[in-house]
Amino acid sequence: MSRLAVFLPRRIDLTFLLAFVVLTAVGIAMVYSTTFGTFRAGLSGRQLLFVVFGLAAAAVLAFIDYRILLRYSPWIFAASLLVLVYLPLFGPRIAGSKSWIRLWGGFQIQPSEFVKLSVALLLARLLEGDDRPFLSGKTVAAIAGTIGVPVILILLQPDLGVALTYMPMAGTALFFGGLRARWWILLIVLGTLLVGGSWFLLKEYQKDRIRTFLDPGLAAQGAGYQVRQARIAIGSGGIAGKGWMKGTQSRLGFLPVRHTDFIFAALAEEWGFLGVSGILGLYGLFLARGFAIARDARDRGGAMLTLILTINITTEALVNVAMNVGVLPTTGITLPFVSYGGSSLIACWGMAGLCLSVAYRRFVNV
Repeated sequence: MSRLAVFLPRRIDLTFLLAFVVLTAVGIAMVYSTTFGTFRAGLSGRQLLFVVFGLAAAAVLAFIDYRILLRYSPWIFAASLLVLVYLPLFGPRIAGSKSWIRLWGGFQIQPSEFVKLSVALLLARLLEGDDRPFLSGKTVAAIAGTIGVPVILILLQPDLGVALTYMPMAGTALFFGGLRARWWILLIVLGTLLVGGSWFLLKEYQKDRIRTFLDPGLAAQGAGYQVRQARIAIGSGGIAGKGWMKGTQSRLGFLPVRHTDFIFAALAEEWGFLGVSGILGLYGLFLARGFAIARDARDRGGAMLTLILTINITTEALVNVAMNVGVLPTTGITLPFVSYGGSSLIACWGMAGLCLSVAYRRFVNV
């Protein structure tokens, strides 16, 4: 057996790597399928370019010792907040929100996706510094601030969907960090009041999504058109699907935003129950290996960082699937590694790179 064959399995978690490589490949295939023959036909090529950038980001972050990043995480977090402060004030308004920064060649980046990495790093540092069975009030307040400040800035853009993707990181940090029962009760009460009060701040289309979720009959009146078409696409896929690039709901344009928010429905129509099971299995494998990396991490900071990142990605995937089948209201949360979108894809690969950095350095002499 060659030295390379011995080196890679021990130092790099190949199973973990394989999971998101296959998911990304499926994403490219589905973006190509759902946009072929339309004015968006070039998006699959752009997605492939985003994969290259994602690979580069993952390689760099896997190469850098995550302990160095944890040490400087307060400064990384502060720098990322400056970008979020800039956007509501001076950012260009695109599709109704100031969430993007224009680059050359027609490309755009969404900084709120990349800020998740700095938030995860700072949360892991906070949890590493408080290893008691239950978190202190000071640590809980610091966690709340680490999540709350960027979420507020993102809501000012406004971008409710991305803001919601920060919540799993908060829940993971508090759960695995150790939060007393009375604090959970307080958070649940405050969260319920906040969700109820936010109704008066939502835009009309957002209220329509919630009304449709609570009363599916509204779908027939047009308010739930997206979910209705997604359900039709998923149901028509059957066991084995209609075949790649043969989904009628997708190809005929009935399924909206089929390359982003509802790419899961397009996938289910083309690949059927078997394909969907395989995709969900890959997310399950990704989560399982993430837990294994956290278990074997050499320190608490690495374990917490891995847990926060892998749970965040898999939660986003579950929410997107639930949104496609109508179990949750439509929120605009995409399917990680699969949906079209450069910022989301590169950020996900960056998160995976940080996890690989923890896995690579699980041995004391590394």
